[in-house]
Amino acid sequence: MTTRVIDNQWKLDNAAWSLPPPPQLVQSKNNSPLHSFGDYAYPKSDRLTPTYMGNNFLEFHKLYSDRSSITPKPVTIPNANKIIKKTFNREYRTLTCLGKGGFGHAFDGRRRSDNSPVVVKFLPRDRILNWGTFDGKRVPYEIEILWRLRGVPGVIKILEHFEEPDRYIYVMEKIPNSCTLFDFVMKSSPLANTELLRHIFNEIVRINVTLQMYGVWHRDCKPENIIYCKNDRSLRFIDFGSAAPVQVEDFHEFQGTLEIMVPEWIVQRRYNGEKACVWTIGVCLFFLLYRQYPFRTKPDIVKGRSNLANIAAMDKDAYHTMKQCLNGNENRRPKLNSLQYLPWLNITY
Repeated sequence: MTTRVIDNQWKLDNAAWSLPPPPQLVQSKNNSPLHSFGDYAYPKSDRLTPTYMGNNFLEFHKLYSDRSSITPKPVTIPNANKIIKKTFNREYRTLTCLGKGGFGHAFDGRRRSDNSPVVVKFLPRDRILNWGTFDGKRVPYEIEILWRLRGVPGVIKILEHFEEPDRYIYVMEKIPNSCTLFDFVMKSSPLANTELLRHIFNEIVRINVTLQMYGVWHRDCKPENIIYCKNDRSLRFIDFGSAAPVQVEDFHEFQGTLEIMVPEWIVQRRYNGEKACVWTIGVCLFFLLYRQYPFRTKPDIVKGRSNLANIAAMDKDAYHTMKQCLNGNENRRPKLNSLQYLPWLNITY
């Protein structure tokens, strides 16, 4: 029911004809519940000034014959139709370079309106291999993925993106008191046999399981592409430039780096998404234990020969899991989901 509030001067008995017509319900173009008041359109009334209540007909005729005296003139607003286009340089500024990859560069940045810290990534158009769609427009698949996963725990949050003639730019949240997992591990004391090792490994597994549920393989999961927050020990995956949709068939193209390359790609030019994901998790666990990557060359990857000695005695359970994930026979690697339920991940100290 619609309630109309009417001023007292319209309630006079001898002016019942002067009541404004009721509002008409029209179709609104705004779907937001916060703007539901726009669903009602009030018809234009010829009486936008107080109703004439006098008894002299000549005065009434004089008043309404000269409409210019009661009709307000339209106000002209300079540049009312000029739309200021939102551009990256108008909204943000960049500071130091945070890193360079095969597909783009990341910079520390600030939002000009409130000086809030952000991370900015520049993607040259000629280096984009995977394309997707967002808001009806063709965009790099990385941008589509970040918008689709926005708000998912463990994934860096995108704030907005811009398209320029020669590049795409997207702006991400800046995690306070954070660094890459690579830098954190290299500067920390050894993690073997620690609760922190179990926590970090468990988070890496959990985020990959979540991505699988959302139909995405990261395909470049390594410590450089994981942000570690020192405040709450949470992780965020970044750099989805190699990401691909989950599919039943094998992949027949590889995007990533040598550090996480699977042996079946080198030998057979194909790999299964889940089994390759488990391999990269094993690479991450190896790095958490040794502070180095397990393989340096393709022959070492194929032969399964790492450059470090056996440290099973140092952290037996973690070492056993790592060896299972890095099994050269893909069919003998554990299932991704099963890695969440390893008994040693629940050990406390």
